[in-house]
Amino acid sequence: MPVLRWVLLLLAAWVGAANAQSPDTALANGWNTLCAGATPGSALANRCAEIFAGGPNSRERAAGGNFLGEIPGQGRAATRDGAPDDDALRTDLGAGWSVFASADTGRLTRRDGTNEAPFDGDTGALSAGVDWAPSPDWQLGLLANHTRDELDFLGSQGSLRTNFTGLIAVGGWSLTDAIALDGYAGRLQGDYRVRRAINFTLLSGVAIDTVANASIDAERSLAGVGLTWAIPNGAWEWQLGAGLDWQRTELDAYAETGGSGLALLVPARAITSRRGRLDAALARNVSANWGVWQPMLRLGWRREFANPARPLAVTFVNDGSATPIRFDTDDADPAWGEVGLGAVFIFTGGHSAFIEYRQRFGHDFLQERLLSVGWRMELP
Repeated sequence: MPVLRWVLLLLAAWVGAANAQSPDTALANGWNTLCAGATPGSALANRCAEIFAGGPNSRERAAGGNFLGEIPGQGRAATRDGAPDDDALRTDLGAGWSVFASADTGRLTRRDGTNEAPFDGDTGALSAGVDWAPSPDWQLGLLANHTRDELDFLGSQGSLRTNFTGLIAVGGWSLTDAIALDGYAGRLQGDYRVRRAINFTLLSGVAIDTVANASIDAERSLAGVGLTWAIPNGAWEWQLGAGLDWQRTELDAYAETGGSGLALLVPARAITSRRGRLDAALARNVSANWGVWQPMLRLGWRREFANPARPLAVTFVNDGSATPIRFDTDDADPAWGEVGLGAVFIFTGGHSAFIEYRQRFGHDFLQERLLSVGWRMELP
């Protein structure tokens, strides 16, 4: 009996893998069923008639030209690092109030996925906030944060634009002179603007070149905790860190407009990322007549514990039978490294600044590069 049970489990796993379909394959295999339910006289019914009379491989050509692989890719903007910059989490502050601001700009590129369309993307964020240190060992703060992402899918004219704005609370506690605990939690409200290009030509000569658009409300929650251990050695200092970051982005269901009969209904979705992180940084304190600056080289490792491949089903707006077209997303990168090069500047009079460039390495799909700058001023 145990042997039979294992055989059945392996067979079920094999069947599940065999049923997993790419977006293009799922749509190519689904035209007959969904077109049977198309509302008579609708634009979808007209497209179906053209596809069926389109000649050899018309179903495959039309499926590929719908670029359904861009839909699961919409969630990838939600998986980039959303933690506040290190300057917002500093615990080596004097008692009292301080204000700070930071900005970052970056680049996202995705390649090599099976079910998700590749893209190039630009990212950016602005933050400003206030800190209160009731004692040198404690820090509490609140920052306003605005992030934006602009993804351009390759192979089509499709694009994605996102904006999120909200508040993030931060806090830190110096357990000893060398060990500090920090954390953050926040919620951002946002929107997605989606442009899905539809472009295909059939051997019959029929050509479709149009665009489907949508605007989506979204909400992002994020939180994290980290522990840092500083090991000074003369002017040099090792900084070792570990932590866990959690982020969840919820997208409302939406209906596309336009599309010449090929507009879609996409259900509500949630994309969750839960990452572990380890960092090691080597810094050197250099004195100058204006203060102290600290160049730093950082190496890190990230491990994703969530965001696996999952099924997604979409339907066509003019399909009265609401036939689902089911396909899978791709897995997220399971693990990758990060390298960073930066510096902290501490000026006389209670001012400080930082700059850092960092990027991923050893990733499977998603590359991220980021340049961050920030300024802090302690209030009298």
